[in-house]
Amino acid sequence: MNPTKAGADLQLSVLSDAEFESFSLKHPQNNFIQSADFTRFQSARGQAVELFGVKRDGVLVAAGKLNYTTNRWGYKVCECAKGPILDYTDAALVRDVVGLLKERAAERKAAELRISPNLTYIARDADGAEHPEIVDNRPLVAELAGLGFEHLGSDMNFANVNWMFIKQLEGIADAEELIMGTSYRTRKAIRKAEKNGVFLEQATLETLDEFYDALSTAGDEKGFFYRECEYYEQLLRTTSAEFTKLMMAKIDIPEYRKSITERLEAEAASAAELRREVEETGSKKKANRLKVVQDLVDSYERSLKDIERFPDSVGVATVAAIHFVCFGDEVVCVIGGTKQDYIYFNGATSLYWGMMLHALDKGYSRYNFYGTFGIQGQDEEGHGGYEFKKGFGGDVVQLLGDFVMPVRPVAFQANRLVRTAIAAARTLLGKLPLKRRA
Repeated sequence: MNPTKAGADLQLSVLSDAEFESFSLKHPQNNFIQSADFTRFQSARGQAVELFGVKRDGVLVAAGKLNYTTNRWGYKVCECAKGPILDYTDAALVRDVVGLLKERAAERKAAELRISPNLTYIARDADGAEHPEIVDNRPLVAELAGLGFEHLGSDMNFANVNWMFIKQLEGIADAEELIMGTSYRTRKAIRKAEKNGVFLEQATLETLDEFYDALSTAGDEKGFFYRECEYYEQLLRTTSAEFTKLMMAKIDIPEYRKSITERLEAEAASAAELRREVEETGSKKKANRLKVVQDLVDSYERSLKDIERFPDSVGVATVAAIHFVCFGDEVVCVIGGTKQDYIYFNGATSLYWGMMLHALDKGYSRYNFYGTFGIQGQDEEGHGGYEFKKGFGGDVVQLLGDFVMPVRPVAFQANRLVRTAIAAARTLLGKLPLKRRA
């Protein structure tokens, strides 16, 4: 690629992985989509990608990863997802970088250019209420429209996540302060899982099948989208062990049964002794204590009853699996969940908590729960997941969203007409009565 110039002092060229990350890692808009690790991964999967940089007097002032995709009809798209990374308060820089990207897209015969800056649209709180007095980037949307972009909005989707739930970790001193920032229900689940012996393990190529079995089972049960196993294998082969963390929550069934049995026997003995003392003395204090201990006995008995379906031959069971990414300023929970049969063990809670501790230990400033749905009400799909995340503390984050610009206007409009016609045909077919078989 020959360097492309805009004005007298800006130049766009291809960057090496090292050059790109030296800029992106220090930038407040850094994100794993715009990373050298993810670029290597996508290249290994046969995707057309390139890292670009824009220099002013030899100094990088903008950078990003461009993906080129072509559909079956030869229609090509140039996309800079969660980028480009630059100072959007510099209107002249934004204008010139957009111009350079449009030129580059044209050189590669793309019909359209897409961007989705990694910036907040309007600040929101934990409940999703807007706070434009804190952050309001609506003027930037208008500015980009003036440069030829159409704002596609920031709808909730899995293709390019625009709605997230993020917990800020800056200023949190230790694990105790971290856990006290969670809800009572979440703290109880964390401590219960720890007491029950749930432990975490990072999957390797050798244990990928265990991870994928748990992930796919949870996905099928909960209805969330997950990739094919080869996707995760390629991640492990092409990215670092810190960047890609395929985490599993596990429980040793025989050890758990033994632990519960021992606790039951100890509390049952205490209950018997307290009962004898209450009968002899009539002590109200002892009676209250007996009630607490008896509740524990009942709880342990229920626990043993609950795991009767898991014989000791199960051994160590993988109860939950989540794909995390650690990059830049944040730990991101990409996708995952708990196997329904093992939901009692709070595996997902353990994984969220364990990786939150990892983030605190390694100095990451944010914990990103990523795609978040059902914010507007309990009747919406995904509301339960949103409430679960909310229990850890944090705020809803709505990003600026997706923008598209025609590069080859005739091809762009033709593609839109075709897509509109196809959508209309599908809608019409969906309304037609089914033909009855004779």
